[in-house]
Amino acid sequence: MNKKIYFSAVCALAINLSAADLGTIQVESSTIDDKLDTKTEVSSVAVISGEEVEEINPKTLGDILVGVPGVTLSNVGTAEVKIHIRGIDNQNYMGEKPGVAVVIDGVPVQETAGRINVDLDNIESIKVIKGGASYLYGNDALAGAIVITTKKPKGKSASKIEGELGSFNSKRVLATTNQSLGNSALQLQASYRDTDGYWDDAYSTIKSANGKYTYYIDETSDVTVGLDYTNRKTGDGNSVSGTIEAEENPKSAGEYSYTGYYDSDLIKAFASYSKDFGEESNLMLQLHKYRDDKSYKSARLKYDANEVWNQDGAKGEYRTVFGPLALMGGVDLQRNTTDELRYLAADGTLTSDYETKEAINAVYTELIYQLTESLTTTFNFRYDYIGQEYIDNTDSTNNVSPTYKVPSYRAGLNYALSGNNALYANFSTGFRTPTAYQMSVNNVALAADPALDIPSEIGVETTYNYELGARGSVSTLAYNASVYQLDRKDYIGRIAGNYITSDDENESNYDNVGDMRSRGFELSMNSDRSRMFSFDLAYTYLDAVFTRYVLSQQVTEDPDGPYRPLTAEYTRKDLSGNRVPRTSKHMIDFTLHYKPTEAALISAEVYAKSSYYADEVNEHEMPGYAVMNLRGEYRFNEMFEIFGRIDNLLNKNYYQFVNINSSALAEMETDATIRVAPPRAYYAGLRIRF
Repeated sequence: MNKKIYFSAVCALAINLSAADLGTIQVESSTIDDKLDTKTEVSSVAVISGEEVEEINPKTLGDILVGVPGVTLSNVGTAEVKIHIRGIDNQNYMGEKPGVAVVIDGVPVQETAGRINVDLDNIESIKVIKGGASYLYGNDALAGAIVITTKKPKGKSASKIEGELGSFNSKRVLATTNQSLGNSALQLQASYRDTDGYWDDAYSTIKSANGKYTYYIDETSDVTVGLDYTNRKTGDGNSVSGTIEAEENPKSAGEYSYTGYYDSDLIKAFASYSKDFGEESNLMLQLHKYRDDKSYKSARLKYDANEVWNQDGAKGEYRTVFGPLALMGGVDLQRNTTDELRYLAADGTLTSDYETKEAINAVYTELIYQLTESLTTTFNFRYDYIGQEYIDNTDSTNNVSPTYKVPSYRAGLNYALSGNNALYANFSTGFRTPTAYQMSVNNVALAADPALDIPSEIGVETTYNYELGARGSVSTLAYNASVYQLDRKDYIGRIAGNYITSDDENESNYDNVGDMRSRGFELSMNSDRSRMFSFDLAYTYLDAVFTRYVLSQQVTEDPDGPYRPLTAEYTRKDLSGNRVPRTSKHMIDFTLHYKPTEAALISAEVYAKSSYYADEVNEHEMPGYAVMNLRGEYRFNEMFEIFGRIDNLLNKNYYQFVNINSSALAEMETDATIRVAPPRAYYAGLRIRF
């Protein structure tokens, strides 16, 4: 055991002893060094360890998160998924943000189309926080946060290599080592994933190299630096148009996604410093820089696009304990820029050239006060001052520079019952600002025609989450159950409706167009994994509806086709009460584990979801489905291990994703965008530890 780990263990024990008469007081919701202890947490959270991730052997992040109640997933490419929580933003299926903060190593990251580009072989843990989470992570944490911590250097020298082959010509190779170097530790890893994908043009090649180095300055402080480089090349052609094509051409030969053929270089670098003051206080500082440099094709090969996104920032947090009161205060500074170019693919003509800048200055705090031996209260507050700029390098009259001042908060309590059981309740908020592009569109339109009935300033949309839950264990069974209501106010979107081009000039612009409400029940149960038979259960009941939303529905056919000139007729249609598309009322994930010996483990997983609507108008209801997966591993000794998984074991034929435009008089046979799920797929590999 190295000095730091020893000190941390002593420090944690000392804090517990100092508050022994009132129980443990500990700030848990840090944004830098996220803690995994959830005993006094007042929100619904789920934690997945790196060991569990290795056991799942995931092909996408969705394979990991499918077992978390309240999470809905949509594939946006061969290797990426878009993650939604509690039905928020399931109506969007293009490049919009997901309404969920994605936090990697303490840094809220913005990545293309809501994709999460993280090395699946480099996950130390994943924490899912449900409910509004802007009190910790700011903009777009409308429904929660996915907090990913990558592997850390440890005080034990160990190495691992593994290789895997599978269906669709897939290959995976991984080499990782952790070295304890006296007063420092080093973790290095390189991985390679490659597959042709099931669909005709859904290839994916991912190369990643990363490392972290921790130097223990003394028994109270350390500094860690990390660097990650990942290159991704993906085709992403995975959908067809209409049920006829889905039956005749499930591999989507000759079809193209709206955007695809990504070639991305992602560089993440950070440095952090941690210092303990006595037994009850700690200071953490962090600097980070993310750079996402990518090229891709859009509008079904019509355009070539190049984008460079830079995310630079600094954070600082201080925590301390005063008897029954624990306090954390933090500062979050972010400077984000994008530089985006688009060319006509036919002749290389530049069609758009713009930049965006975003400055985020935020302060946040968390207070935990133990009122009695059983009752703990928690209060969070964050204040964001956000400045945005949209800079059109071809026409400066399009430039805008809006600013926003937004407070967020959470208040909750945790009441410890007898034994290991507790009740919790909270009220939390989330927010999303308009994008600088949306503000520019409205201002340009108003400059051309001041009589338009559109706002010059779009308001910030908000969520309010009310929740009551219970967590704990009975005998060897751990559980977490909660009921909630999540109200979304002033949803920002196009006035005509999502993806709708109407003949009304007003409706091509943006506004706070609607409200939504999600109500639900979420249950997770996990039995003792050391037994011969054990299980994991995740059940979701979700009722997500529009409570205020009107769109322009196309009511006559357009002989000129789906794009301008528009000759069809439109009518405003009230969708209040309609279910949010692509949200099933019931979802369940059940995994049965069988451990015949200490060296072997076989796990059978069944995932099922009920019917859902493919459109906002709720005219096209899709049937539910159930799919079964099987995985297993066997350790010959401490060094050698084999593992494998079979996806879609029963070779179920079903649609993984269906979208149909809300405007047109669409028909499933020809107009729906459908992704046919891959058939049965096999993967097997060898792992060597030394």
